[in-house]
Amino acid sequence: MNHAMPKLLAPALLASALCLSLPAAAQTAPGAPAPIKIADVRAADLQLGAQPGRVGRAGVEAGAKAVEIRTPDASFIKVNFEHFSLPAGVTLEVASPDGREVYRYSADHRDGHTVAADLGEDGKTRFSAMSISGPVAVLRLVGTAREPWRKDHGVKVSRYLEGYPEDMLPELQNQGLLSTDVGAKSICGTDNKQAAACYATSDTQAFNASKPVARAVMSGGSLCTAWRVSSQNRMFTNNHCINSAAGVAGAEFWFNYQRSSCTGAQATVTKVAGDQMLKTDTTLDYTLFTVKNFATISSFGSLGLDPRAATANEGLFIAGHPGGRMKELSVADTQNSTGKCRVDAPSVTGNAANSDVGYYCDTEGGSSGSPVIARSSGKVLALHHFGGCFNSGAKISLIWPQVSTYFGGVIP
Repeated sequence: MNHAMPKLLAPALLASALCLSLPAAAQTAPGAPAPIKIADVRAADLQLGAQPGRVGRAGVEAGAKAVEIRTPDASFIKVNFEHFSLPAGVTLEVASPDGREVYRYSADHRDGHTVAADLGEDGKTRFSAMSISGPVAVLRLVGTAREPWRKDHGVKVSRYLEGYPEDMLPELQNQGLLSTDVGAKSICGTDNKQAAACYATSDTQAFNASKPVARAVMSGGSLCTAWRVSSQNRMFTNNHCINSAAGVAGAEFWFNYQRSSCTGAQATVTKVAGDQMLKTDTTLDYTLFTVKNFATISSFGSLGLDPRAATANEGLFIAGHPGGRMKELSVADTQNSTGKCRVDAPSVTGNAANSDVGYYCDTEGGSSGSPVIARSSGKVLALHHFGGCFNSGAKISLIWPQVSTYFGGVIP
């Protein structure tokens, strides 16, 4: 059975929908940081379970017909299970039509998945599959039941997350439709950001340092940037992106979400689910957390921290997912005589006096959580979170004392 949903609203209609759907409490004051939104929750009514005559029987193949969630142009589909209970021996596969992405869930084994307590998920009978890239997700039951099918056995899907089409993201971002943070200007003069792969040979330091940077996709469809801190299972993003254990457990992190070449197609993405929140702070706007299946992202490396005072005019670059797009680097900067991204103000006010480093390096909504990397060390000097030209990031020199115990006191 196909489950087709209407096409996404045109930009003008989407703007109206966003304004109408946001309660007053959710509106963000101009200049205050807020994650952007790159997906919508869609209603569904899908069920997979025992075929007629199989309830109370064991030793028969699952045999249920595959169910498709098919949309016209979604960039990804993330399925939420309102109810999940299967007899031993039967597995639910959630896959792309070509089989390149397959996640399997059964009574005794579950591949990657997220648990969003804010959606009522308990991690037992209610949880979410990892997202499937593209406009179609195929759900099918396979295997042979080793115990009788009970009446409560089956899978029910009442909603899924539908990612906005990738080719629409730039225009939606330009029109301010991905974010409620309409007051903060983050592109200072000419937009000098480029796809990360454009620097693969011309700036190998920046390109290689971008590899530990991931796209953070939250349970409600919002988006920020996150990154690996050290060889241990440690990652950073902003507190205004994720600020609770439930927020971490409900999020996905996409590594290598970037172009394969400067103007090439999307590279192969590795997705992992969030695991545990270790530490968070509102003033310095950081959250330190871990992910599941850490071994699968070990090849992307880590950035390390540079917890010192920034020096005026020292070189910087920023890697992230501005506008929710494939990974980009902010290296060039036409706002100064060097033409390069640099520290333009070693100490500026963020959420507290002198809490931030200021720069004109271009950023956008979606850049929240990006590492601000020092040229001299190749390590992270600040955690980007504010637009405004200066754009600014919370000083790692202030964050480090609060999180050092999670690294055994050794600076990564």
